[in-house]
Amino acid sequence: MNKLTVNYRSLFDLCILCLQATKSPSGICKGCQNDLPWLPSHCSICALPLPENQDLHLICGQCLKQKPSFSKVHALFLYQFPVDYLVGKIKYNKKTQYIGHLTQLLSEHVQISSSVDSLVPIPMRQRNLFSRGFNQADLIARELSQHFGVPIDHSTLIKHSSTSKQMGLSRKERLKNQLGAFRCTAAENKHILLVDDVMTTGATLEAASRALLKAGAAQVDAIVIARTGK
Repeated sequence: MNKLTVNYRSLFDLCILCLQATKSPSGICKGCQNDLPWLPSHCSICALPLPENQDLHLICGQCLKQKPSFSKVHALFLYQFPVDYLVGKIKYNKKTQYIGHLTQLLSEHVQISSSVDSLVPIPMRQRNLFSRGFNQADLIARELSQHFGVPIDHSTLIKHSSTSKQMGLSRKERLKNQLGAFRCTAAENKHILLVDDVMTTGATLEAASRALLKAGAAQVDAIVIARTGK
């Protein structure tokens, strides 16, 4: 086991949020789970949060205007406290044990298609991977692979060009920034599930999906822990 992937199952005695005793498989007690920022009504394609009590099959204006290359995004939470805090601790403080807690909830509440052939974590440039020490999307994919019984594919999608940091960029700027960032080996007739931690504008997932479909993939979906509201 990668030394960064702490066995979170040994931490179940206390809830990671309130430190009260819990037997929840996720390590987050039921009370704290009730207070998590669960994703409400959302676009059936890109998972963009929509006003409450909307039709479950409603499509947002952006997807109606220009349908994404991916078919569907599975997301569980809004990117709000404490989920944003936990994700930040994973990425910037190497608290990778939180991945197990969050992906346990993801696997309990999200159903993926039985036709999915492989999980493909969004790759990082080698320089960034060396700097951080791990790819959080890859660690999420490892947990999901165990839960869903779907293999991980590290070879099909490769990030081959540098991109500017996405923070602070508009959706249009993000799409331009990611254009051509990925290349693929053959993906003929595969149903691929992309894996990432957070979806903001969808520019990264869109660029990766385009590359995979161009390489012959039959369908590309995505799964993320959290979705921002814009």
